[in-house]
Amino acid sequence: MIINIKQFSSYLNGCNISVLLICLMIIILPSVNDTQFVNSTITSKLIYFLYGSIVLLVLYSLTIVFSKNKSFSFSKIDLALFVLVLYITWNRYFIQSYYGFSIRYIELLGLSFLYLVLRSIGPKNYPWLLIAIVLSGIIQAVYGNLQLLGYYPSNHSGFKMTGSFFNPGPYAGFLVSVLTVAFGMYLFKGNITSQVQSQKTNNSPFLKEVIKYIFEYIPLLGVISIAIILPALQSRASWIAAVVSSLVLLELRYSVLKNVFKKANTLKKSIVAILFLGILSAGLFGVYIFKKGSSDGRAFIWKVTAEMIADAPVFGVGFDRFNAHYMNYQAQYFQKNGETSEAVVADNTYYAFNEWLQFVSENGMLGLILLLAVVLILFRTKVNEKYLLEAFISKTGLLTIGVFAFFSYPMQILPIKLILVFLLALLSNNAANTYQFNIELNKRNQWLYKIIVILVAWINISQIYASTNDLYQGFIIWNTALISHQWEDYKGAALEFGKAYPIFKKDGDFLMNYGKTLSLVGKPHKAIVVLEQAKQYQNNTIITTALGDSYKVTKQYDKAEEAYQQAVNMTPGKFYANYLLAKLYDGSGQKVKAVAMAKKILNKEIKIPSIAIKEIQGEMNSILKKYKNPPGI
Repeated sequence: MIINIKQFSSYLNGCNISVLLICLMIIILPSVNDTQFVNSTITSKLIYFLYGSIVLLVLYSLTIVFSKNKSFSFSKIDLALFVLVLYITWNRYFIQSYYGFSIRYIELLGLSFLYLVLRSIGPKNYPWLLIAIVLSGIIQAVYGNLQLLGYYPSNHSGFKMTGSFFNPGPYAGFLVSVLTVAFGMYLFKGNITSQVQSQKTNNSPFLKEVIKYIFEYIPLLGVISIAIILPALQSRASWIAAVVSSLVLLELRYSVLKNVFKKANTLKKSIVAILFLGILSAGLFGVYIFKKGSSDGRAFIWKVTAEMIADAPVFGVGFDRFNAHYMNYQAQYFQKNGETSEAVVADNTYYAFNEWLQFVSENGMLGLILLLAVVLILFRTKVNEKYLLEAFISKTGLLTIGVFAFFSYPMQILPIKLILVFLLALLSNNAANTYQFNIELNKRNQWLYKIIVILVAWINISQIYASTNDLYQGFIIWNTALISHQWEDYKGAALEFGKAYPIFKKDGDFLMNYGKTLSLVGKPHKAIVVLEQAKQYQNNTIITTALGDSYKVTKQYDKAEEAYQQAVNMTPGKFYANYLLAKLYDGSGQKVKAVAMAKKILNKEIKIPSIAIKEIQGEMNSILKKYKNPPGI
């Protein structure tokens, strides 16, 4: 078969293959949950995303090589995003003392490349990509209903519905992001349908009817299916985001408030404003009361995060370094203020439950200034009139994710970030004012240009493919080790962890699992080394108690006490770390401290009664009986 280079070049320039691949990624990726990987709802999505990105890189490189048009355009949005990503990278690697293995940073690089590909795709393809987003939401809504009915298992023991995510929070965040797109497409279905129909060279009535049905009924199905399941997830952040985005879209479509304020006098405007504020305040109060304990817990996390920001106001603690520092600040808070009422809601925390606060804590005020510049440019960008409706949907979608981000952690969830990047690219692609530059080359230089592009692409593709394969194998080995650990085959687990160590030696979660296993397998000295290393990349009560256990076995009682006390300070409302500290005092002959800790545990408020707590209290009573009249009491 003879390949016509001109036809091949023309086909690549049309980006048909790239558009199809991106559509498949958007539809399929949220539903990926390959259980052979550790933390499969997160890591398997990353692995499949990286493999998809490698294929896209091959296609994108071929497009550049065979393209006759050597012109490039960029907008203010592109420049602002480039500066932000550049700053995050510079801060992570050159300003901070440590940087660990980061799935989020790998995703950031992959999404940055995806943004470039999306920017190279013509605006006429974007309605089809919007349909792909809606289809991904419909699939997840159906999947959630099947979980509720018992046909598929949930990914969390405490909840019946999680979709392909690890709990209902990110699941609801993804669905509400899709809901905005679906609702916007349905409200403006006539204009979008006409726009798509006019772009087709085949003007057959049948094709026009098919396009009409696709762009009318798929968004409607998306709205209905997500609206049915969203209330059952009990995610207050998604409810707030859904209400805000729906009101904005309805106003953009029907201009109700605009017409009211245009005709009303000052008094009527004031009454409307007061009513709106009253309804808003009542709604927010109702959302707060609905899960008061959870709300108080998040407020406490924000309070501690503010102290992190105060200590590193300019550059923050580094991208994806929140969980390496937060629990230390929580421990300091309780060490300074004692066991306040907030101790009841304090637990091991990995997210700030407010992406804006977490971003500032990680990237500092300098990062916040750059982020706000991006937001300002986004919402002030003028778009071509032809694509105004897509711009409305894009901006409202970004607003939805931004509102959800005030109360949750969407930037930890790849499928939500995939939608975010798409909306950013859509808005940038439709910007009215762009900067363009052309590369003019003679025949000799054109060949040199093509050779350089092919070499650079080959080097990058080879390295990315090799790294992705390493991650692929590493996540499987890590999962195998955890399964062995759960079956109490600690020696087998330690061997498997050792195989994966070169890949994840800077991953806090991995080092925590490995160190805990080494402690259980009877290698306390090696466990101490690994767990101390883990504290550089993540810290929590699991790491500190495992350290305390290892120091206790090696008879380093002062260090064991320090580790256990740190765990107590992190979550003073919990019983286990206090129990370990009491047992340490008892075992090392520190009678006075043992009795004091036993009394403290027995007088401790029980948040949730359990058999474990009763057993702990029984052992504390035994300590008090053992030291009936200890010296100094």
